[in-house]
Amino acid sequence: MSRRLLVLEGKRLVEDALRRGIEPIASAITPSYIRKNGEPGFPCIVVSDEIFKKLSDTDSPQGIIALVPIPWAQISESSLYKRIIVLDGVQDPGNVGTIVRTAEAFGFGMVIVTGDSASPFSPKAVRASMGSCLGVKIARASISQLKAIPHAILSLTPYGRLSLDEIKQTDRIALCLGREGTGISPELMRISKESVSIPISGVESLNVAIAAGIAMAYLSGLLEK
Repeated sequence: MSRRLLVLEGKRLVEDALRRGIEPIASAITPSYIRKNGEPGFPCIVVSDEIFKKLSDTDSPQGIIALVPIPWAQISESSLYKRIIVLDGVQDPGNVGTIVRTAEAFGFGMVIVTGDSASPFSPKAVRASMGSCLGVKIARASISQLKAIPHAILSLTPYGRLSLDEIKQTDRIALCLGREGTGISPELMRISKESVSIPISGVESLNVAIAAGIAMAYLSGLLEK
């Protein structure tokens, strides 16, 4: 299957794509899905449940699957957004998808991933994002390209120099999240304006997706003041 195509499986994901104005290039559906939900409203190939199971990536197929173009954005589009996220080597696709979902919820309009991050368009990441990978602009970039974005780069680490509540208001923020376990890469730290942390007690660190949600909630309020 072409790497330029994104697989959307399940009624919710397919309908979300349609609501966002994204039309499938190809799709397959089972007779049982049609009996339960009716015709989907766009051209589909009807296949048996047995054949559909071979196409499906899930343990409990829902009977509908669609292929759409992978909507990679350009890093130059970052200038259109006040709040963006940078994923620097985040490896777990579930974490990546959850962060993308949270980014849309808190008004972070773009997610930029470095080369060694898990793909936001892998099946597990797509399911974790619950369709937000189609609503948030997602771009790929190298560390050198990140130097040119018009944002204050804030790297979230367990031992940041500043606490989140010490961040001063700024017009444009790029919140950077690092690899599970090892955190932000030295290369990205060198181009960061500041390292920041979430005040916690009793544990050394938080899951990266949870930490991302806390930080995004705080920063979204900071920018709206």
